[in-house]
Amino acid sequence: MDLDRQSDIAALDTTLTTVERVLDIDGLRAKIQKLEHEAADPKLWDDQSHAQRVTSELSHAQGELRRVEGLRRRLDDLPVLYELAAEEEGADAEGASAELERHLRHTLAALHVLAG
Repeated sequence: MDLDRQSDIAALDTTLTTVERVLDIDGLRAKIQKLEHEAADPKLWDDQSHAQRVTSELSHAQGELRRVEGLRRRLDDLPVLYELAAEEEGADAEGASAELERHLRHTLAALHVLAG
């Protein structure tokens, strides 16, 4: 993989690491665990407004975690995709890898704004 691509991927990694730090991924996991415990309480729905708050917060936190973890997996896969594209020397494979990088860059920019 050429140095420009390595530099681009490193910049994306730095941005994602910043987003992960701002969102406090470990704290988010702990929050999800706490909310899952609350949601499992058979008496949760005795107070419907509290139950709705718990389930809404749980859903939001799980979605946020899934989004960030998905970005991390795709970013971690990006160097391999570029290597495969280089081995196949196919324009389609190179184009797909470049499209994934553009998508990651766009999504990270949006997350960075949300986290910032």
